[in-house]
Amino acid sequence: MKKSFFSDFKLKITSIVFGALFSISSSLSFADTVNILGLFPFSGPYADSGKLTDQGARIALEEVNYTINGKKIKYVTRDSETKAGPAARRAQEAIDTEGVKFIIGPWSSGVALAVTEVAKKNKVMYYFSGGTEDISGKKCHKYAFMWAANAWTAMDADLKIFKKANPNAKKIYLFVVDYAFGWTLQKYVESLAPKYGLEVVGVDRHPLGHREYSTFITKAMSKNPDAVYMINFGLDAISAVRQLNNFGFTPKKPVIMSWSSGFEELIQLDPAARENLIVGSNYYYTIDNPENKKFVEAYKKKFKGVPPGYAGAAGYGLMKMTLLGMQKSGSTEPQKVITALEEHKGKNFVGDFEIRGRNHQTVRPFFVLQTKKKNEMKNQYDMAEVVDVSSTEQPKNINMCKDIGSF
Repeated sequence: MKKSFFSDFKLKITSIVFGALFSISSSLSFADTVNILGLFPFSGPYADSGKLTDQGARIALEEVNYTINGKKIKYVTRDSETKAGPAARRAQEAIDTEGVKFIIGPWSSGVALAVTEVAKKNKVMYYFSGGTEDISGKKCHKYAFMWAANAWTAMDADLKIFKKANPNAKKIYLFVVDYAFGWTLQKYVESLAPKYGLEVVGVDRHPLGHREYSTFITKAMSKNPDAVYMINFGLDAISAVRQLNNFGFTPKKPVIMSWSSGFEELIQLDPAARENLIVGSNYYYTIDNPENKKFVEAYKKKFKGVPPGYAGAAGYGLMKMTLLGMQKSGSTEPQKVITALEEHKGKNFVGDFEIRGRNHQTVRPFFVLQTKKKNEMKNQYDMAEVVDVSSTEQPKNINMCKDIGSF
């Protein structure tokens, strides 16, 4: 009995000591590195975008050789699945097991609203790019930032260019994906349309991952709109554009892809289906500045000469902004990085930008494209030209971030 007792006692002591040493070792390891989570959809309806966003982030890290302020950068990834529950759980797991202090992603607005609460609870910095206004609006907090242009800015730019190109237009019909992204953009289209002499004559909402639009198109055409205004993304948008072309709506009348990945969606359409599209996007690869040319060349090397779209650019932009905060603060502590970013003005691969301290919105350009006909294309990737760049900021009085709070 005594031998058994002492054996058990020694085993318990050994386990405690080993556990303590492991904990100390992990703490020292975390102290030597800064751990960043890329939370992207590697499966689910936006899986095609996840790997591109991840590659964009990796290009930004390669530029600094995975080091910052004398520390090594450990970049870990998790699959958001475009589902709020799994994404939030995996973000929490990465914080607990990997010592993550910075999160970028996850691409879907609905998922982002779950992840931002994880960031707030754990006091880790979070940078998101997507269509919901809530990250820099009613769900704002000190640890969360928005990289994409504000939804109001984007919808105002789309409507302005549509009306300029079609001065006699009076009516538009909306196809809207039924989650936070779609709701936000629909709200602003409906409020801004009268400013441009336009009436919304119908709205059809569809679930994420919808592929059959014939019923919606038949209803829309019965209203005889001057354009179909689409508030959806990825394969949803691609499917709708193809079917609108099959029904003969385009190229006779324009379709507005109001919040698009740009290149990544257009490349999946044949030239006939692409004709007479007005495309709003947070990025297009022809942006003419040295920073963007450098990014495009690095991206093309990874993808056999194919240029980036919004997904790759978002990953790159989110990581670049996170690294900028670390460089500017000389720190890898979230609170110091956040403070350094607030009210920062600069120029990067998308152009001039400014980060609002009051709501953490990145005020930056939004790009509106007009697609080209096949005989206008200089090469297979010359699918559109930028016809407008807008940085018009959302009016302060309609922003819903009334108090961003404190650390």
